Amino acid sequence: MTSLICIQRPTDIHGSIMEPLQEIELISLAEDIGPGKYSKLCNALGYTYAVSQSHIVKHLNNVNEALVELLIKWNNNQADSTQTRSILASKLHELRLRDLGDRLSEGKYLPNQHDSHEHKKTPVQTSPGIAAHGGIVDDLVFKLAEDIETGEQTQALGRTLGFKVAAINRYTETNRIEGRVTCKGTREMLFDWRQTVVPCDQHVKLKQALIDAKLVMLGDKHLKGTPSYQDIYSEKISESLTVQQCREKLESRYINQLCKIQMKPWDHNDYAEFEDMHTVVTMVQKDAHGKDKKKKEILQGSVADIFSTKVNGRLPARILISAPAGRGKTTAVAKMAYDWVHRERGSALEHLPLLFVVKFRNTNQLTSIGEAIKSQLLSDVDDLTPEGLESFIRKNQGICHIILDGLDEYAGITSSKRSSESNIVSVIRWEEFPDCRVLVTTRPHLENFFNQAELPRVYTKMWIEGFSQGSSREYIDKFFASTSNPCGANGHGLKVYLDKQPLINELAKTPLFCLMVCHLWSEGLLNTEIATQTELLDSVNDFLMHHANARATSTDNITEEELIKIILKLGKVALAGLIDDSKKIVFTPHDFRRVPAILDRACELGILSNMTIATTRLPRSHKTTSTTIEFYHKLVQEHSAGKYLAAKTKKYMLRLKISKLDRLLHNIKANIGDYENLIRFAAGTDNGLCIRIMEALLSNRFLDESERYRILLDCSSETKSTGGNVSSLVQRCVTAQRNVLKSPTVYTVVGMQNLPMELKHKGTAF
Repeated sequence: MTSLICIQRPTDIHGSIMEPLQEIELISLAEDIGPGKYSKLCNALGYTYAVSQSHIVKHLNNVNEALVELLIKWNNNQADSTQTRSILASKLHELRLRDLGDRLSEGKYLPNQHDSHEHKKTPVQTSPGIAAHGGIVDDLVFKLAEDIETGEQTQALGRTLGFKVAAINRYTETNRIEGRVTCKGTREMLFDWRQTVVPCDQHVKLKQALIDAKLVMLGDKHLKGTPSYQDIYSEKISESLTVQQCREKLESRYINQLCKIQMKPWDHNDYAEFEDMHTVVTMVQKDAHGKDKKKKEILQGSVADIFSTKVNGRLPARILISAPAGRGKTTAVAKMAYDWVHRERGSALEHLPLLFVVKFRNTNQLTSIGEAIKSQLLSDVDDLTPEGLESFIRKNQGICHIILDGLDEYAGITSSKRSSESNIVSVIRWEEFPDCRVLVTTRPHLENFFNQAELPRVYTKMWIEGFSQGSSREYIDKFFASTSNPCGANGHGLKVYLDKQPLINELAKTPLFCLMVCHLWSEGLLNTEIATQTELLDSVNDFLMHHANARATSTDNITEEELIKIILKLGKVALAGLIDDSKKIVFTPHDFRRVPAILDRACELGILSNMTIATTRLPRSHKTTSTTIEFYHKLVQEHSAGKYLAAKTKKYMLRLKISKLDRLLHNIKANIGDYENLIRFAAGTDNGLCIRIMEALLSNRFLDESERYRILLDCSSETKSTGGNVSSLVQRCVTAQRNVLKSPTVYTVVGMQNLPMELKHKGTAF
């Protein structure tokens, strides 16, 4: 037994594992035996010479297939299935086929023998022909392969099962052995496909593939009673809601809301074009044990390949998509929903009946997965209960995918109320809906949650890189080629500027902010001295003010002084939302009840957007509409909150020993990673606050040395001319001879560049 196998299998006194023989083992064994030992092995198994020869005739002189049939019959006739492996191995030894006998004894003909995760998760079949978890049995594969008569049929089925042309050609070539036509290649193709599909989904998908390959009669013969996708759509989720009706409601919701990603805050009619996305998606590679490697690979089809990418030959049950703020996670989710709605040809979502997209921003730590789907997507179905919906998904996991967008906006993931936590956490942990494919998006600071227990093996980690350097430069070229520039600005000058300003260049990796940078540059509103993201977002606010004034029909223009007041009052609401238990980023008019005029002005500017939707039922209310309000980007909410926090702290810093900033830093010290952007923007607004934040970081016992050092440098990257104070504080932070920086960001790098040379040598990136 090698060290690669995690579970010890029971063995008899001879060392043979005491598990029933599976048909796939007998098929593989027959291929290795060959025609030379056929008659002697048949005789050893108790078959007469006449019987063994009659089977060769039956299988048109295909000795291999004749032997497979006889081995399976012999295996099924044994009284004690736990002893058949040992008995057959002994007979192989007697025929001087010791190597084959040893391989059989040790279970080396079992599929995926070296995949420790699979052995741990998937029970071994307990009787011949019975597949674990209700999947397709070996015998069905064997018989179906025999009935596929021509190479053209094999190729057609291979295409509908999703194999590439090169793989299909290999299977069809395998069917031709020494001038004879067999079904070995077709059989291998079916077994390989079965390994990539969750068991509860295998029957439906195979039947649909046979129908699509115009092999309908074979589907009816071998999968009689298995519903087709058409049958599934007539299934009822509740008394008034079929799967088809549910899909139609979801499609309408996604097209009219989710897929409408506003590109320009100052233009409410400009939405993202999914056909022209430049998003780069990379996948963290795994080794044979399911552990993450440091190496990444680019998904050539970008977002379209997320659900279709296989890991070690299988479609992963859980996918984690991680990226910094503003990199395009939500846009990627919208693109997946768009592909599902339009049944994008070749997409893994093309034939999927139901896709549920849940926004964490609209939940709290007690919201169940059923409540989240019902309230966000199916609120108008009166007789549908959250429990009933969860029960349907539990019974039909193969026809449903779930996308959970914005884990960093979910209070339940860091809640200390473990006894009352939502079952959404159980879904994330792979405890609930294990055979339903689930995708989670988050900011990077929560990646450690997915390093617990079995989760590293379960989750395939992907990263949204945003615009690559080439893509952002290409976008800039197209922008300036298609617009007239009254200020004489050009794309080359902007590219030179971005090359010199890494923090602005980082923000330009986000399509939304790349577009804004282009507009600022083209209108002469981007000062080349701007080097921090705090300053850039200040400039964006000025830009929005100019556009709002240009659109205004009255003479009541917004002044710079009024803009500052608007940002600070918005910041108060923004901060309250960020530090709320629910991490609120979706607001209602009630949140702005004390500043209704500011709400209207902010919507005119485009900093806020509001949406009013009709609803059939609001609890304890006679209202028929519901209004939600959001900042056009979460980073903008964090920027506004940082500006407000800085202004309040500076105003009362001399009067009070403990400022608003001090109280905030005390309250968030246990999970300060959730608020890194907030404190960066506060630090970037006032140098004195940067020093105060650094002092709080030095005394934060919840941070290890590396994390403390990184956040400190990240904050310092947003400030200018902090001089010796920063050096002194960093000196106090670096206690070891060399300090290893885990997961340094671009902010960390910029922060290090501002350090004296002797301190730079004490930080090592890892």
